[in-house]
Amino acid sequence: MSLTRMRNKTHIANEKTNVYEIEEMDNKLLKEILDSRFIAEGVYGFEKYNIDDYKEEYLFSPSFDKRDGECLQKDWNFKNEDLKEINCYELVLTKPLFMPIDTNAFLDLFNLMDNVPKASIFTQVLFCKRQDNWRETAISQYESFLNGNDRPLEGKFSIKWQEKVLGMLTKLNNYTIKREQIEEMEQKILQTNYRFECRFVVYEEKYSKQFVDFLRNALVKIQLFNEFVIKKVGNKRNFLKFIENRQFQLDLASQILSESEMFSMLCDKTSAATVQTVVLEKPIQHTSISRSLEESVVIQKASSCMPYSTSKVVEIDETKITDLNHAFKRVGIVDKPLEVTDIYQGASLLKVQMEVPPEITYTSITKKLEDIKGAMGNKNISIEIGGPDTIDVFIPLDERRPVYFNDILESEEFKEFKEENLLPFILGENVNGGYTFACLTKLRHLLVSGTTGSGKSVFLNLIILCFILGLPPEQLMIYLIDPKMVEFSQFKGFPQVKAVVTDMRKANGLLSSLVAEMENRYEILSQTGCKNIQAFNLKSEQKMPYILFVIDELADLMMVNKSVEGDIVRLCQKARGAGIHLILATQRPSVDVVTGLIKANMPSRIAFAVTSATDSRTILDKNGAEKLLGRGDGIAKIEGSKNEFERFQAPLLTLNKEEEEEIIDKLIHLFDGVVVEGEIEEIKEEEPIDQLKRWIANTGELRVNELARLIGLGNNKVHAMMTELLNEGFLKKPGRSYEINADEEELTKWKDEP
Repeated sequence: MSLTRMRNKTHIANEKTNVYEIEEMDNKLLKEILDSRFIAEGVYGFEKYNIDDYKEEYLFSPSFDKRDGECLQKDWNFKNEDLKEINCYELVLTKPLFMPIDTNAFLDLFNLMDNVPKASIFTQVLFCKRQDNWRETAISQYESFLNGNDRPLEGKFSIKWQEKVLGMLTKLNNYTIKREQIEEMEQKILQTNYRFECRFVVYEEKYSKQFVDFLRNALVKIQLFNEFVIKKVGNKRNFLKFIENRQFQLDLASQILSESEMFSMLCDKTSAATVQTVVLEKPIQHTSISRSLEESVVIQKASSCMPYSTSKVVEIDETKITDLNHAFKRVGIVDKPLEVTDIYQGASLLKVQMEVPPEITYTSITKKLEDIKGAMGNKNISIEIGGPDTIDVFIPLDERRPVYFNDILESEEFKEFKEENLLPFILGENVNGGYTFACLTKLRHLLVSGTTGSGKSVFLNLIILCFILGLPPEQLMIYLIDPKMVEFSQFKGFPQVKAVVTDMRKANGLLSSLVAEMENRYEILSQTGCKNIQAFNLKSEQKMPYILFVIDELADLMMVNKSVEGDIVRLCQKARGAGIHLILATQRPSVDVVTGLIKANMPSRIAFAVTSATDSRTILDKNGAEKLLGRGDGIAKIEGSKNEFERFQAPLLTLNKEEEEEIIDKLIHLFDGVVVEGEIEEIKEEEPIDQLKRWIANTGELRVNELARLIGLGNNKVHAMMTELLNEGFLKKPGRSYEINADEEELTKWKDEP
């Protein structure tokens, strides 16, 4: 990445800043700054402090841009201000970067601040010239907009996703949109554009509403295809640091204004300068824009490929095959090299298929596997039965190749698979270098296990994303249980995601609600004479959405309340026909978490790297997962699959965590304005004191320690509740032990129905 591109993507700030006091900001001064030869090399801006008739105005520039007049040591310091009393605001463009505000209207921002009565206000505007390849993004967005995409996002990846969803909606609704070229948008793309941020500090809380209303009414003046909204800042402390440092923020890196828009924002009609733009004789198409830009602007050539393209072909290392035969000879398995019948290279493994002579048995080879590993100097080599008279040897690659989600998603294989399956999702790349998919309607449910760093959470996130992008919002409801509080939080903005629950006690109630929803759905299916959700949706105009219930850490849920196992088993046994599917994940696949009942009802399982062979047997019913390489290297046991076990490399969205967050955020914006009504009716969770009464009434148990275990609370909390029941008269304590004091009618009220 070039320094210029980095500067437009991060928190830009001058190493040193020159500050000059000015009489007022006018078009002459603004034009002079915008024409500066240093405008792309640092941060420029204007600042104003005003209250009633008093005001101060300043211009600041990078240290290497020296101007006439005295250079001041003027810094703003908010440390002594009462943060509770002051309010901070910023202006944010609501539409994509290529959409302009009205350049025939003028706001005159700084003089406008003088008209807010009594309020003490600080105003700061920052700008610098964009030198990166923003025009390529703008052109792609503009072209997508003309094809009917109302809110195109940045980046070819995001736009491609939007257009896929748009195409799907177009097919469903049987309509298309094709817009005519829009001159104002094309002119903005053809002009010089500037990164732009505008901030305000209102020093007294009581004047904040007055200020916001005043500014909001004024901003209406310059609305056109785009508009500025006033956003109140939540984290004032951090925001004030950006002001003090005269520093751009990452969040607004894509907020740009053309030269005309800069004058519309900062000047009045009488002082506005005339901005030269490229004027074309006829409306322009995408190719015309590109040609005009090449003729009028120097464009930095940059690769248009996504940073996660997998077009690079890795050559097979033939020396590993030679080394393998030498190892077989060295440990006494063969006297001469085995014939290699086939070689496959996946993302993380080299698969060598070798023909075994009749005199050599498979067992004689596997018995010496440890010796082979020692001879090869690689402890992660594994051997499996291949076809007739062959073995498959798996050798880890020295340099693993990342598998990218987008590459598989865009593959012809997955597109064909989607056509034939209702809930398709991606597993990853198999050891033969091909892609592996599965369909949740056929699997019923899925059990996933893997330790920290194995790639389990990344895999879960991409399965969820696969469903979000594969089904229209009205056809899918997703409920996520996230005890770590960070794994699923990124999905909160998607309309399909109805809840992200981090409190395990609330998760218990949600699970009970899901069981009730399942029973309700079966009642509806029975009334309509349908066997399952697919038959119902074909027959009924009012479609029944699929429900996906994902638990990131089953062990945490089981620890809080062991009784959830019953709800999970009921759902596993019956929920598939009602369109409800579970994906359960755990780091700890011990028998008290992945119980026999859960395993029996979840035959499809996926294991990433686990800590022991015992854990591998718990999840897969065989050894092997303990030898996986981590970082997405997995084994799938898929019900109905041709191969009972299939090794694969799970995909990544991107290698860059920050970029991943940006992509997810952009995908969320793809669904802006989409509102889908309907959620499962939540059963209110019973209060702990009521749970205690129910346990006592049903079991007769009165020992504090045992009741604490049953309810999943600490001994002290249960003891306090027992004291409360004692005071209430539900219990009595004639000696050191508790006794039930409630009459039979009261106990019947708390007993479960037989």
